[in-house]
Amino acid sequence: MSRVLAADLDIAQTTMIASAGLVIVLAAIVGYVALGIYRARQTSADAEQYRALAERTADAEERTAEAVSATTVELQGMRSELRATRDELVEVRQRLAELERLLSQIG
Repeated sequence: MSRVLAADLDIAQTTMIASAGLVIVLAAIVGYVALGIYRARQTSADAEQYRALAERTADAEERTAEAVSATTVELQGMRSELRATRDELVEVRQRLAELERLLSQIG
């Protein structure tokens, strides 16, 4: 009888150890799955933030391109005004030189 009782105790201990092992393995699996879900959510949130940042960057680039275009047009206008002013200055210098020549002939 003691052999049967000892065998029953061994089986009970083995069952307890196996049950504890299964619980630990199950907890590890649940933890691993939960970690995967958490990482997926974080990746999704990061992707949303990246997408928003990319949109803001595209908008900023578009505004910069428009500003550069407007500045280019403005600079072209200023360049043509500068050329006209330079031409006028050349003409004034020529007239002044003529006046000086006339004054030197008179005086």
